[in-house]
Amino acid sequence: MSHTWQAQTAAPLQPCTQRWRREERGTRQKRERKRQRKSVFCRERAEAGKAAAALEIVFESVRFVDVASCTLIPQPSLPLSSWIYIISGMTAGVCVFCVWAEEAPLTVLVLSLLCRTVRLGRTSVDEIKCHPFFKNDQWTFDNIRETVAPVVPELSSDIDTANFDDIEDDKRDAETFPPPKAFVGNQLPFIGFTYFKEDQQLPLHELWVEVCNKAILFFPRNATNRLDKLVKELDKEMNSRQRVEASLRQLERERALLQHQSTETLRKVEIEADRKRSLENELNNLRDQLEDLRRRNQNSQISNEKNIQLQKQLEEANVVLQAEQEAAVKLKKSQGEVQKQVQSLEVSLREMQEKCSQLEKSKMELEKQLMGLQAELEEERRDRNLGTETITDLQGRISGLEEQVKELKSSLSKVQSEKKQLQEKLNDLEKEKSNQEIDLTFKLKSLQQSLEQEEAEHKATKAKLADKNHIYQSIEEAKSEALKEMESTLQEERSLKLQVEGKMLQLEKDHSMLDCDYKQVQQRLDELQAQKEKLSEEVRNLNSRLEQEIHKRSLSQSELKMQNQQVSVLRSSEKQLKQELNHLLEVKQLLEKQNQELRREKQEADGQLKELKDQLEAEQYFTTLYKTQIRELKDECEERNKLYKEAQQRLAEYEEERDSLTSQLEASLTKADSEQLARSIAEEQYSDLEKEKIMKELEIKDMMARHKQELSDKEATISSLEESNRTLTVDVANLASEKEELNNQLKEMQQRKEEEKHMNSLKLSFEKQLQNERTLKIQAVNKLAEVMNRRETVRGGHRSIDTEVHRKEKENRKLQLELRAEKEKLNSTIIKYQKELTEMQALIAEENQVRLELQMALDSKDSDLEQLRCQLTSLSVHSLDSTSISSGNDLDMDSRLEGWISLPTKNTKRFGWDKKYVVVSSKKILFYNSEQDREQANPFMTLDIDKLFHVRPVTQTDVYRADAKEIPRIFQILYANEGESKREQEVVVEPTPFGDRSSYISHKGHEFILTLYHFPSSCEACTRPLWHVFKPPPALECRRCHTKCHKDHLDRKEEVIVPCKVNYDMSTAKELLLLSNSQEEQQRWVSHLLKRIPRKHPTMSPPSAAQNTPPEATPHSSPRLSPRPSPRESPRMSAHRGAIKIQPSRQQQSSGKTR
Repeated sequence: MSHTWQAQTAAPLQPCTQRWRREERGTRQKRERKRQRKSVFCRERAEAGKAAAALEIVFESVRFVDVASCTLIPQPSLPLSSWIYIISGMTAGVCVFCVWAEEAPLTVLVLSLLCRTVRLGRTSVDEIKCHPFFKNDQWTFDNIRETVAPVVPELSSDIDTANFDDIEDDKRDAETFPPPKAFVGNQLPFIGFTYFKEDQQLPLHELWVEVCNKAILFFPRNATNRLDKLVKELDKEMNSRQRVEASLRQLERERALLQHQSTETLRKVEIEADRKRSLENELNNLRDQLEDLRRRNQNSQISNEKNIQLQKQLEEANVVLQAEQEAAVKLKKSQGEVQKQVQSLEVSLREMQEKCSQLEKSKMELEKQLMGLQAELEEERRDRNLGTETITDLQGRISGLEEQVKELKSSLSKVQSEKKQLQEKLNDLEKEKSNQEIDLTFKLKSLQQSLEQEEAEHKATKAKLADKNHIYQSIEEAKSEALKEMESTLQEERSLKLQVEGKMLQLEKDHSMLDCDYKQVQQRLDELQAQKEKLSEEVRNLNSRLEQEIHKRSLSQSELKMQNQQVSVLRSSEKQLKQELNHLLEVKQLLEKQNQELRREKQEADGQLKELKDQLEAEQYFTTLYKTQIRELKDECEERNKLYKEAQQRLAEYEEERDSLTSQLEASLTKADSEQLARSIAEEQYSDLEKEKIMKELEIKDMMARHKQELSDKEATISSLEESNRTLTVDVANLASEKEELNNQLKEMQQRKEEEKHMNSLKLSFEKQLQNERTLKIQAVNKLAEVMNRRETVRGGHRSIDTEVHRKEKENRKLQLELRAEKEKLNSTIIKYQKELTEMQALIAEENQVRLELQMALDSKDSDLEQLRCQLTSLSVHSLDSTSISSGNDLDMDSRLEGWISLPTKNTKRFGWDKKYVVVSSKKILFYNSEQDREQANPFMTLDIDKLFHVRPVTQTDVYRADAKEIPRIFQILYANEGESKREQEVVVEPTPFGDRSSYISHKGHEFILTLYHFPSSCEACTRPLWHVFKPPPALECRRCHTKCHKDHLDRKEEVIVPCKVNYDMSTAKELLLLSNSQEEQQRWVSHLLKRIPRKHPTMSPPSAAQNTPPEATPHSSPRLSPRPSPRESPRMSAHRGAIKIQPSRQQQSSGKTR
């Protein structure tokens, strides 16, 4: 915000200062011309014979001149404290008086900002808060950071000066006066003028005394009388002129006050007229509201009367209904007994069918297990063949580590047994789950049947109502029609029942298919994890693998025997299963026979039912007529009751609205009164201030004229100082260049000196080596001489020793050759194992990628499963009562949210957005490239909801490069590094563009970008300034961690730059910016995600754990959009909230690449 505020303040101030300077320059030139024209230099030579005339000229030329307006001012009325008098040219017989006003008194506001004794904030912050700058409608001291700046200039770069006006060069020629041909006295300098630095100003009366004394000395006494008369006349004239001027000023002030009063009265009249109009409008609105309320009251009275009539009719119908209901209850009892028998038969049939399906499933599972075991057997045979090949090469190094392999084998067998136990438990749990699901489906079917029966009855009664008029004509025809209708309803019920059962079966099949898919994926996951563990063990124990392979050869035969035994056991179990299958088929045939017998019984029961129904129809016919009439009356009554209640509710709402409106009106009236009082007070204050302003303006006009002369003198001194400054700057530049040259020479000298020192040290070391070698050589020669002397003396006895020495030397040579051969073998094996290790690592990387993709696909499938469960529960809720079944896995539809959202594009400085399809389930946030990927369950990124920290809408300071219209639609997600999973394809594609790579310099994990700083900023590697307004030094800024430093540090390869924190700290959080389609949608997403965030923040994994994770599995995130540091950067979480630094998404990606 400081950056933009400076730009905002600098933009309007610069042209003002330039304009002010131009105006000042123009006024200065005009003033010079006036002074040259209007300064009258009266030169008269003092002669002895003309003393009286000279004195008269002197006193006539005495004037008090206002330099600004060039008007005469009378002498006696002005106090000495407010005017400064300068007397010049007394000796030449000329007396020129120039007058200036004193400086205007400084206001309290200016003093509070400038003076150190009365400065703001000296005692506390409250002084600053009370300053008029913060008494504003737009901002206060507390919310000034949140308010949008009045002017936000659009800057293309840090050196953009498009908002400043260009300085126009004043090309006007200086005004020159042509020199006169004849001699004139005004070209001469001030003759006899002297200047003293001391304060030579005297009081007025002393000046008059001094002038008079000098005049008396110079001139005779007979001219004094004439002089006194002239002085008196002059005083009179001056007094009269002063009075006229005072009266003129008073008239001007009165005129200004009258103008001000007239404007005030006009303004008050306009305010009164506006107030009158507003009151009339309010009165009309209140009248309209009153008329509406009267109409509504009349309507409510009419509806009340109708309700009373309907209630009477309802009571009469209820009496008739009770008599009919008693007859209907008896018939229902007999019907219920028959239905119970039918239901019991159906239940037994279903149980038989379920048993059959379970037996078929168990058979299928056993076949699958057999196929899996056969595949394992083939794999083990292949492994055995490979092991036999490797055993032949590596038999010599096996014996030492056989015991370790036995221990590992025992542990492996334990793990396998545990795995089998877990699989058995899993199968048991699945069976229990299937049993529970079947029970639930049975209950659901029974409830649906009851619902369908009720619907069928409802339809029958409606059909009977249609034939109400024909009942009284022919009762026999109605009976036959009723029979036909009952048969048709029965057929419809059966068809509906079959359809519903078909749908339910289809749903069960889909559910079982999904469960199978889920189990297969889980099995695949378990297998992958097991393979991963095996591979990690192989990588760690690569050195001991040879011994394991050799040991396998010894154990492979025993394992083969065991496997053959297992195969025989499996075959025997297969035979048993076939026998069981035959037995089950026989049982199935018996059950089918029982089923046929039950169907016959059911048909007989249906015949009895028809007879009973014929009896029922005759009695029900009359009851239905009464029931339909009662229902119609009830419906009408309920509708009218509803209308009455709605009318009452509306009335209550209107009354509440009226009360609220009246309270609001009263509050607004009181506010308006208080505002009017405040406004009137403010207007009075304003009028007083305007009066004072006018008075002050008149005074300032007088004072400004007197200040201009001083300014011209000061500017002359400034110009001379500027010239001296220029010369000094030139000297300083020369000295700096000389200093640089000297420094370079000094550095060269130091380098030479260091080189000389290095050479000397090398020389000394070589000399020492030479001396040592010489001494060793001398010693060796001496020893050889001694040995030769001894050999000559004892040559005969030592021949046997020489032969032994030769033999030992030969043995040594042989051993050395063997050693070399062994070393070469070792090197070859090391190279071989290194290749295997690299291949293993590549395999692990591929499997990790596959695992990640499977995990993401599994997450998307989980979300689909949740959706299906929600649909199932919604279906069951529609079909059941409030006391129906409630599953533990049921999920609310509120926990799910999906739609199109835009993510930031990669490697762009300006904001660009890519549209993605986002799905929020109960556990994950899934990002898809398109709806096709959504259908194929192929997300490119997933976020764990348990790892979310915070979700919030962004502000302009977070994304200052974004469009202002997009900011209300953008929101930010903060999440832990561990909660992200992303496909590696996008990570590989991202760093490839050459243009992006060339735009930054990589050093110690940093990604430096060349920049220039025109505003205050400091280097993090040294104390030199990093900025300059006009010529800033070349600087570097890391786009990850935003460290700033001089470019010289990198060019000189200095070790002062600290490594990038973002690149090496993996235990950090991440941020992600998202753009919704509208502001309402953004609020909906934010509120939904905030509900899903866990109350306890997710615990971050320690750095060691993050480092131990494989490099291929490191997550990546979207690129960061704001390349500048705080306050424009997204806010970081403070230390007391968990010491979590928000890592920009672009930084996260780059950190993933480097590792």
